[in-house]
Amino acid sequence: MTIAFLVNLFPAISESFVINQITGLLNMGYDVRIFAARDSGDSKTHDAVQQHALLKRTEYIPSIPANKILRRLKTLGLLCRGFLIHPILTLQALYYNLKAENGFSYPALFFALTMAGQRFDILHAHFGPAGNIGLLVRKLNIGRKLVTTFHGYDVTAYVRSFGDDVYRELFQCGDLFTYNSNATGNKLKALGCPQESMVKLPMGINLDRIPFRTRQIKAGEPIHILSVGRLVEMKGREYAIRAVAQVSKRFPDIQYKIIGDGPLREELEHLVTDLGVGDIIRFLGWVDDATLDQIYQSSDLFLHPSVVDSAGNMEGQGLVLVEAQAYGLSVIATRHNAFYETVIDGVTGFLVEERNVEELVKAMEQCFMESDGIQMGTAGRRHAEQYDINKLNHQLSDIYARLLNDS
Repeated sequence: MTIAFLVNLFPAISESFVINQITGLLNMGYDVRIFAARDSGDSKTHDAVQQHALLKRTEYIPSIPANKILRRLKTLGLLCRGFLIHPILTLQALYYNLKAENGFSYPALFFALTMAGQRFDILHAHFGPAGNIGLLVRKLNIGRKLVTTFHGYDVTAYVRSFGDDVYRELFQCGDLFTYNSNATGNKLKALGCPQESMVKLPMGINLDRIPFRTRQIKAGEPIHILSVGRLVEMKGREYAIRAVAQVSKRFPDIQYKIIGDGPLREELEHLVTDLGVGDIIRFLGWVDDATLDQIYQSSDLFLHPSVVDSAGNMEGQGLVLVEAQAYGLSVIATRHNAFYETVIDGVTGFLVEERNVEELVKAMEQCFMESDGIQMGTAGRRHAEQYDINKLNHQLSDIYARLLNDS
């Protein structure tokens, strides 16, 4: 079976779920190729990218100039080249793009011309916008079946920007739609996605590589708190920092490590300085997998208070919370989108209201004062087992097989 993944950025360190699917399918013997709009530019990448030589399997579409004149000139050049090599397909790509319900799409045309002359059993698009691109590629018979995976922002902020009908043609012509949580699935249904073509398939983690141990915070011992993710408004790091600063007045032995990078790093570093907690809060940037594993193992509590940002962006499943629970950490997150599925409130961790520093403080103090870390950690690992990437990838393989058998 030949499979083409269509993504915006690759390899993106914040999208390990895509890499986990690709490597799992490779391990099962499938021929997988990756087509991406551009390199993420991340200075760090997951070990699996090198171990599986994923960049050798990746093809990037030509960059699309921001300048309108240059963009049109480049498109003309690509079309001329396409007419020389694949004249009929190039003409079809131009025709279908001009007739598209959402209007002419440069990314869709560039993907189609890049993939021209190749043939795949499955086109798997990650995120709704990539699904719209895959729709044009599917019409050109470059792929037999189109699977689109929805994650979160693609059914919230993206829809608010481009309208409720942005996926109408995709829903009519796409073959299958997977979603990572009930929250995402409910939004898809509301947008008109055909329920008979929807399959819930959470994103997964490699449990085999995550060592579990129970944690128990003891009086007088240092308390190690961890956050992992991009430094953007949606991750709510500002509220985590303010809460840790307050808690440190009562528990001075706290150490808070923030892993990740992003546009808000400088602003958040200034906040730490202003609050006078630079000695207990450290920004580590992105780290390699081995270092991240060590930090997870040495941590006691995971803090992830995500929020709906000013543009309406929301997290979807919150896979990093699953990862933390798999290590045996108690977690504190927010009542945010699908987090109520990812974290069992009061059992594997605590959920608090978004942007509520006082509730974050109370939840942390409860974790520090009560001796329920062992029970929460054990329950968290058990809860994380349903997100085992090996099981989920076999489900994905079955989905592909059923689609092709129905042809």
